[in-house]
Amino acid sequence: MNSLIIQTEAMLYEFRKSIPTDCKTAKSIDRNDSWDKVATFAKSDGFVELAEQLEASKYQLFKQTH
Repeated sequence: MNSLIIQTEAMLYEFRKSIPTDCKTAKSIDRNDSWDKVATFAKSDGFVELAEQLEASKYQLFKQTH
């Protein structure tokens, strides 16, 4: 479980470095919003792959804890 969280957060950190600071996704990551919120902003900013990765991580985490 911890590994999944660390990997997802590392992926977000790397992705954040590659996007403009004024987009909604960047601001959401900077606020340390939930993965759901970041995914919502990512979709609206056109970062569909990021949104899908976050949703997949959330689902895997749910499976591991329930």
